[in-house]
Amino acid sequence: MSIGVRTVDGEAKSPKDYDAVDMKLEFEDGQSSYDFKVKIKDDDEWEPDQDFFIELYDLETKQRLTGEDTRCAVTIIDDDRPGILVFESAI
Repeated sequence: MSIGVRTVDGEAKSPKDYDAVDMKLEFEDGQSSYDFKVKIKDDDEWEPDQDFFIELYDLETKQRLTGEDTRCAVTIIDDDRPGILVFESAI
């Protein structure tokens, strides 16, 4: 059995925030899971946490498969703290 898996932009956008994925998954008889990676881009810029989506789709029609478990949200959690601005007076 073969299905497609792809990323879909949300607040997070490819290629700025992550590398897009669009690939064919081929399942062997009895196989029920598949591992693949999505590269998240790291920078030193503070920004709010952002989501993108991973969805399963029909390779022929390019339509998302039916069901609640065919699309999931991925949250990129920003680990960069905003800077502190300090003024010093020389009086």
